[in-house]
Amino acid sequence: MVSVVIPLYNAIGYLAPLLEQLSVQNRPHELVLIDSSSTDGTPEWLRAHQIPFHSISQSAFNHGSTRNLGVSLATGDYVVMLTQDALPVGPDSIGRLVSVLEADPDVALTYGRQLPYADATPLSVFARLTNYPAGNQRKTRADKDLLGIRTCHCSNSFAAYRKSTLLAVGGFPTDVVLGEDVVVAAQFILNDLSIVYCGDAEVVHSHNYTTSEEFRRYFDIGAFHQQRFGLLYPFLRAESEGFRYVRSEWRFLREQHRLDLIPNQLIRTIAKYIGYRMGRLQDKLPNSLKPRISMHRSFWLKTKTAELDH
Repeated sequence: MVSVVIPLYNAIGYLAPLLEQLSVQNRPHELVLIDSSSTDGTPEWLRAHQIPFHSISQSAFNHGSTRNLGVSLATGDYVVMLTQDALPVGPDSIGRLVSVLEADPDVALTYGRQLPYADATPLSVFARLTNYPAGNQRKTRADKDLLGIRTCHCSNSFAAYRKSTLLAVGGFPTDVVLGEDVVVAAQFILNDLSIVYCGDAEVVHSHNYTTSEEFRRYFDIGAFHQQRFGLLYPFLRAESEGFRYVRSEWRFLREQHRLDLIPNQLIRTIAKYIGYRMGRLQDKLPNSLKPRISMHRSFWLKTKTAELDH
């Protein structure tokens, strides 16, 4: 059995196409839907279509703990993590992810290719093509000196786990602002297991971030790297890898004859760098500031409350 875990929040615009694509998958599976008290009619839509789901409060949502809840509710030996805005492409997306786990017990995690939506901006298209290229790739501990943090790069927007192996490392962490999937992947790698990128298992998934959102997102990435520095240290060359990404982005824009976007790209690069550096220093920032500059305000508010209670 395969269990597909999908956290939901105000997902009414995604539900019909997502569930349609899941209904045609050739791999039998159960759905484990967890709704964070949506206010846009998502619960009502699910009830009207007689689709079971589990409900939690908005304040209870956490990237790690909500997915751990999904794992605890799942009855399958394999658990596929999917986000509400990731639309499977073709009937065999899930099957291709899971089949790699079934074929090799040394593979602990597989994740699929993310294609840009039709309305994706050129910079968003570049991000998808760069981070999720065509082809497959197996990553092991031996790759960390060459690949750096990309050794444990993966995405719970579309990933599959052997449930027993995931539980053996304690499930997903609940004390990081994001990157719960990367923490688990790093643990797998350091325990001499493999993770596999399956470029032939595809979903459509992309974001058109504003410059402000890029700043906030990179603040969270920097904070995550600081929060789990001990675990990620063997992989961490984030800034040098970031500079290579920027150079590749420039080349892509030139090739696409979109030099008009270079000024915007430069501003975004500066915003991302400042956000990342501030995130790496998050433990020195006032607690009142962090919720205001993060994409995940609720995480910092709950952290602040927990510290006050303690």
